[in-house]
Amino acid sequence: YRYSLVMITIDDKTYTKEDLDDAQIVQVERVNALQAELNHLQMRAQELNILISAYANAIKEGFTEEE
Repeated sequence: YRYSLVMITIDDKTYTKEDLDDAQIVQVERVNALQAELNHLQMRAQELNILISAYANAIKEGFTEEE
């Protein structure tokens, strides 16, 4: 699926807002909102993985300093 506020592409066929009924327009808007949320969560997951790696490296460096 690819979509914007005025059109959506499903199975390589593009539909404009005029092709959609009110319920479909609401569904496209919901898909847009969910995609934005998913993008945010993916970015947050990347940030958390960087932090986890930094903490793991700090733990590992702590063992090196003790030796």
